[in-house]
Amino acid sequence: MCQEVDDTQKQKSPSGKVAKEQEQAVPERKPKLAKRVSNFFFRKRRAAAKASTDDAAGTKSHALNGSGRRYQRFMGAVHKVWGRTMDRLGFSVAFGAAAISSVLLFRVLNRTKVYGLNNIPTEHENVLYCINHNSLLDNFIFEAAAYVPKVLFQHKYLPISLADRRNFFGDPNSRKLQDRVMLILGRYFFRHLKAYPVDRRTGDMEQVEEWRRLLKDNIVIVYPEGTRSRTGKVGHGKPGVGKLIHEARPIVMPVFMSGTAQVLGVGMKCPKVFKTIKVYIGKPMDLSALFKDELPEDRRGKMLYYIQISEAVMDRIRHLDPNYQEEDEQKTKEE
Repeated sequence: MCQEVDDTQKQKSPSGKVAKEQEQAVPERKPKLAKRVSNFFFRKRRAAAKASTDDAAGTKSHALNGSGRRYQRFMGAVHKVWGRTMDRLGFSVAFGAAAISSVLLFRVLNRTKVYGLNNIPTEHENVLYCINHNSLLDNFIFEAAAYVPKVLFQHKYLPISLADRRNFFGDPNSRKLQDRVMLILGRYFFRHLKAYPVDRRTGDMEQVEEWRRLLKDNIVIVYPEGTRSRTGKVGHGKPGVGKLIHEARPIVMPVFMSGTAQVLGVGMKCPKVFKTIKVYIGKPMDLSALFKDELPEDRRGKMLYYIQISEAVMDRIRHLDPNYQEEDEQKTKEE
């Protein structure tokens, strides 16, 4: 009985060998005429595509082995060296042009007097210069007066200037020729002179963390007034500078400059000549008496506290002016 069942199953379901023979017995269909013509005319293109695919697969597998990794590391090192070389070349060109122009404009065509050079700290980290602001040339004048020629041999002493983006880097959203030119100058000239763009539209408080990071390892120039003076007098300080001083605890250096508005003041298009510029560098300030262990919790209290620190710096800058009088101080407070 069992034998008959097995024979019946063999007849109904062919074995693997029989099925294979039946599959092989099926005749292979030839491609149609159009496909054969296409294969004939485009065989070279398909062969090239297949070869490129194989090359890509081979390159990928090559990148996974040791030689591929060494090649990538080598190219990465080459790119780093090239980037450093171009940065140094850009700095040399930009600083050389700025130094020559500064000497010509501030030493030859105009007269610059500097007082308090012995007050400049020897440190090149966490040093904050607070300067009254009258001209777009203020940072160039101060750097030329305080750190040239020292910076020629030690580039680390070149201060970082917190500069208004629109004045030194142009408006990226504008299509005006002036803004396009400033974008190029900002990228290839002012950037190498350590000018750091500041957006006055967004406010100072949102950018203090970036300034603190820059100040940690550098010398930084900031203008506590936030904008150029239109009257020639020292204005009021902004809370952003007070917050920066409170959080970073830098060496605060007050500086008063006069005569810069006569060289290139607000509204002037071309610098004037045969003027006298005076730079007064004060001693490092001790603001420890103003620092509090705990800040006020409310936002208004914090702003008033930061303004108090900033105003203390501005008051010191005012007193560096030898022509400053107490009557002017009373008028300034009333304003």
